[in-house]
Formats: sequence, C-alpha cells, structure tokens
Amino acid sequence: MSYDPNSYILISFLGFVAVFYVYGRKWLLGFLDNRIKAINEELQEANVTKEISLAQLNAETKALIMIEQEEEKILNNARKQAETLIRNIRQEISEEVVARQRECDYELKKIKGKFEYEVKDQITDLLSQALITWMREQEDTKIRQAANSHAISLLEQVKI
Repeated sequence: MSYDPNSYILISFLGFVAVFYVYGRKWLLGFLDNRIKAINEELQEANVTKEISLAQLNAETKALIMIEQEEEKILNNARKQAETLIRNIRQEISEEVVARQRECDYELKKIKGKFEYEVKDQITDLLSQALITWMREQEDTKIRQAANSHAISLLEQVKI
C-alpha cells in the first residue's frame, strides 16, 4: 500500500486539530472569552466617557448660550447708556453755546454802547471847539450870544 505524501499531511493536520480540540479548546475559548470581556469593558468605559462628555458638552453649550445672551444684554444696555450720554452731552453743548452766545451779545452791546458814547463825545467836543472858534471869529456880541445858545441846543441834542 502506498500512501500519498499529501495524505500524511492531511492525517497529521487532522490529528493536530483533534489534539488541539481536546486540550487547547478550553484554553482558546477562555482566551477569546477574556478578550471579549475586555473589549466589552472598554466599550462600556467608552460609552460612559461618551455620556459624560456629551453631558459636559451640553452643559458648556448651555453656559455659552447664557453667556452670549448676557453679553447681548450688556451690549444693549451699554448702547442705551451711550445714546443717553450722547444726547445729554449734545444738550449741554447746545445750552453752553446759547449761554456763550448771550454773553457775546451782551459784551457786543456793551462795546457798541461804549463806542457810540465815545464817538458822540468826540463829535460833541469837535463841534464845541468848532463853535468856539467860530464865535471867537465873530465880532458882534449878539451873534456870539445867538451862536452860544445855538451851540448849547446842538450839544443837548447830541448828548441825548
């Protein structure tokens, strides 16, 4: 009887599988079961970590939304305060401009009055000197008296 070399390999392999099935099956199944348990534990830890992370993400998202809402409230309040300040400052500036305009008008009236008084006074002095000169040139006393009374009435008109 002659056997093919491949049949020896087949018989050896079947023998190996039978020995492994009897002696190594429990060890291999135990190893695989332990590996499955380790993987399941890692998956559970990953799920727990995922849930914790999602909870933290939700909490942080809510906090961020609240911060953004608070930020918007603060900005709106600051805008309102700035607008109020601008309005108040504009009103104060307007009032200050009006007050300074009144002061300038008053000072201008004072200066104008003083100028008019000085001009009238100078005109009066010039007229007086001109009349006095003219009266001295006149020889007749009646003319001088008439000139004096006329000069006095002119002076009174100018000073009024």
